[in-house]
Formats: sequence, structure tokens, C-alpha cells
Amino acid sequence: MQRGPKKKNVEEKKAVGTYRPCRDNPTILIPTVSEPPVMPDYLSDAAKAIWFEELERVTQSGTSVLDSSMFADYCCLAAIVRAAFKAGEAPKGNQLVELRKQRELLGIGGAPSRAQRGTKGQAEPNNPFADLAGG
Repeated sequence: MQRGPKKKNVEEKKAVGTYRPCRDNPTILIPTVSEPPVMPDYLSDAAKAIWFEELERVTQSGTSVLDSSMFADYCCLAAIVRAAFKAGEAPKGNQLVELRKQRELLGIGGAPSRAQRGTKGQAEPNNPFADLAGG
């Protein structure tokens, strides 16, 4: 099997007339919303407990009001998985896999997922305990 043709650079595409700004030079907008996620009213009591437990962690990792629905889905699924563990049963494998994926997307699934969101924040200069954190 032969490989396909090499990708043309932007100048070549403009010269030939095949340049498309939407494909060849896409503009990626990164919203700068800093409001915390908004809890929907359909969450069960168990999912609400997970919401309040994880809210501070997800907002620290950059989750905002734009991710409210995804965070709510995570809380619902986490409640189902926790209920299965409490009942002495093993949750389904696909539930555990999806929960891991959602944790990574929310930035609470381990160091690699947080590394995607940016660098470690600098300690506040007026924090008297900043030296104890070690870093």
C-alpha cells in the first residue's frame, strides 16, 4: 500500500486556489469564563453529594459553567458506580472506563490530565504557609 500525497503548505494551496481558511488556518477560541459549574435540578441525592464533594477540585482544574452538563453526567455516573460498590457488586466495565475518561476531561483524573490544563500555579506571596507546601 502506497502512502498518499504529501500535505501542501499554505503558500502552495493559495497559488493553486485550494486554500480554505476554515481548514488550513482554523481559529480556535478558548473561552475565558471563570464562573463555577451550575448544578442542574435533575441530580439525585447521591449525585448531589458527589457534586459538592468534587466541585472545588474541578473548578481548580479549570472547569467552568460551560462544562456544567459534563460535570453533572460525571456525578450521575459516579453515583451509580459508588452504589454498586456499596452493594458489594462490581460495576460494569464500561461504566468504570467512562468514569475514568470523564475524570480526565474534567482534570481530576491524575497528574497527566491536570498537566494538559496548564502549569502549576504560583504560591501567593502573602500566604504564610506557602513554604510548608514544598515546591
